[in-house]
Amino acid sequence: MDLLDHNEIYQAFLREVEAHTVDERLATNHWRQRCIEIRENARTENPFDFLRWPSLTDFSVPESWIPRKFYDDLRSSPDWASRWFPLTRENKLGNPKDFSPDFGTSPILVQHASHLQRYEAAAGGSIIDCDVVFEIGGGYGSFCRLLRNSGFTGLHVIYDLPHISSIQRLYLALSGLTEVSSDGISKRDEHRFCLITDDNLDDVFGILRSSRLRTAFVATWSLSETPMSVRDRIFPRFLPVCDRYLIAFQPAWETISNVDYFAALPSARPDLNWRDEAIPPTTSRYLFA
Repeated sequence: MDLLDHNEIYQAFLREVEAHTVDERLATNHWRQRCIEIRENARTENPFDFLRWPSLTDFSVPESWIPRKFYDDLRSSPDWASRWFPLTRENKLGNPKDFSPDFGTSPILVQHASHLQRYEAAAGGSIIDCDVVFEIGGGYGSFCRLLRNSGFTGLHVIYDLPHISSIQRLYLALSGLTEVSSDGISKRDEHRFCLITDDNLDDVFGILRSSRLRTAFVATWSLSETPMSVRDRIFPRFLPVCDRYLIAFQPAWETISNVDYFAALPSARPDLNWRDEAIPPTTSRYLFA
């Protein structure tokens, strides 16, 4: 990609971010503030270093946030050379954070590869075998890129706040991935991504329900950081639609007990094989199915 291409994509991103507003019903104070900061950083910070912007620290995380065990488990896997090493090779778009044990990767990419490794070990299968990955809160798009590089040839749908969707569009477009609109949701044999907000969530639900596409649900900390009003927009409606689940959550967020909330999900789909696992050395947990 040459400089002109980068500038064109970035200027489109700037126009989007300036036009966005945040509905107070859809985000906690923490995430409303992040959206405001994204817009301000887009105006003032280096466009080639967007993964270093202060507003993206929750997505482009520092090394200190990632337990070393994540990397060590990947490194000690018999599939390290053939799979995990290639998948954790970082590109330089946006100037991702450094990871001192391995300068070829980044902290967030190590975490995302670890999610996939832990899920496959627990579930005995992979989410890349599905037709659609439906992800709640996609960060800046790193997990979408990882799944594409893992061999996922379906559609990756990401539901998020508008400002964050624009960051995802910026990163994934610069990475050479192809976007489709929400009315393009269908079975595919070539990877595509689709970015949605609350405005078209109902339409996407209707398409997934009627099309009977095999759908994997992914939410790594994101769902556990949303208001109950947003969770109620997603569950229980999407539970019958999705048959694989990769969820990570912290015990509580603001006044919400996530332990209680996520403990109730398996009873709504008793036909699935659910597994609840610790994420050492943190207090967070995984919920797999």
